[in-house]
Parts: sequence; structure tokens; C-alpha cells
Amino acid sequence: MIVALAFTGIMRSFPFGLAINREAENSTLASFLAQSKIEEIHSLSYETVTPGVIEEKHRLSENQNDYLYGFQRETETWFVDGNLAVSATDTGLIKMTVTVYYTDALFKTDKSYAVSTLIAQR
Repeated sequence: MIVALAFTGIMRSFPFGLAINREAENSTLASFLAQSKIEEIHSLSYETVTPGVIEEKHRLSENQNDYLYGFQRETETWFVDGNLAVSATDTGLIKMTVTVYYTDALFKTDKSYAVSTLIAQR
């Protein structure tokens, strides 16, 4: 009886462990997707990056079998001044924020991962 109870307890912990593993995987993938967009835009010249919404929030894959189906991404840029306050005019500095949205594998809640960086005019 004791062995059966111990075995049942151990077996119930496996789904929880798998969900924690999946959550770590999703968080890592979200950071990779945000960073890859940052790098893509950083490769452009300052003059080609315009302030505003570069990429509206959208699903990264329409194929439900694709691992990217559960992720959405949004990219925005703004002119900022030396204090990082949003500016209406070109100050030679652009702030870019990439946000990746996904569903938490453990609690089934919406989560997001955002990365911001600055692009300076050369």
C-alpha cells in the first residue's frame, strides 16, 4: 500500500514537471524571437528605420502544427531625446521595443516578453 501511494505521488508529479519544462522552453523561445527582430532592424541603416509601428501584433505562423503558432510579435519605434523621453522630432536616437506574446504552459495565462534597445544615428 505504501509503495502504491508513493508511486501514485511520483506519477502525478510528471505532468507538472513537463509543464514547467514547456514554460521554460516558451520563455527561451520568446526571448530568441524578440532578439532576432532586434538584430534584423539593427542591421538596417538609421535612415531606413522610421518611428511608429514597424510590425503590428501578429501570429508568427498560421500553421497550427508549427511551433511558432502560439507566438505573436509586435515591434514599435520612437524618436527619443537624451533622457529617453519620446520626442516628436528626430534627435538622432531611436528607441525600439519588440514584444513577443505567448501562453503560459503551466497556468494557461497570457504572457509577454519585451526587449528594448536604442539605435543611434552615425
